[in-house]
Amino acid sequence: MTDLPKLNGPARALVLLLALALAAMLVISLAERFRNPHLTVQVRPAPQAPAGMGDAVGMLMQEVAKNPKNVDAMVHLVEALMSAQNWEAAETFAQRAMTLDLNNPQPPYLLGVIKHNQGKHKEAAELLEKVVTLHDNASVRYSLGVLYIHFLHDPKRGVEHLSAGLHDPKASEDLKKGIREELEKAPLPHAEDAGTVQPEPQNQQPQADTPAKTGKKVKETNGTAARP
Repeated sequence: MTDLPKLNGPARALVLLLALALAAMLVISLAERFRNPHLTVQVRPAPQAPAGMGDAVGMLMQEVAKNPKNVDAMVHLVEALMSAQNWEAAETFAQRAMTLDLNNPQPPYLLGVIKHNQGKHKEAAELLEKVVTLHDNASVRYSLGVLYIHFLHDPKRGVEHLSAGLHDPKASEDLKKGIREELEKAPLPHAEDAGTVQPEPQNQQPQADTPAKTGKKVKETNGTAARP
């Protein structure tokens, strides 16, 4: 399989800039959604492209055309298209990369991010669940927690993923801090069950006295009246 080392130095540097721009866009997007979790997903302006980015995208397109089974080049192309907010084209190449390498967690992760930005949160969660089965990662658990709590209204499942990410020994301190903040804001996992508990009736009518109870009350009353 032909790899990206065939690209020249400047082109590879631009690919790295593309990846960094994508990461920055995702961090900004997540931060905004944490401040306002019920925000409707909107198309955000694309980050300012580094000089020559178009050339890098063109070279990646050529590389994929020449080597249609080059998953690495295809993944870089998907990242570039996502950075440009070309979700439809990014989705096409991400799906193609998934079929080429079923055990690679990167294509389903990128496709999950694409689906989320398209407002298809259930599909996004299903894809990220697949990523966790391929390669358990605290950052993916974090994303799943946010999806389930804020977009799919399933706090129990969301808290499960956040807790798993928090206990991942490979998670960075910054990531753990973000997970703790989400856990503090999240509803308790048993909140739904607690909501089904019926409160005690406030205006319950007193039960009718049985003959045995009536006789007992009469004796107690007589005994009290007879005291000096």
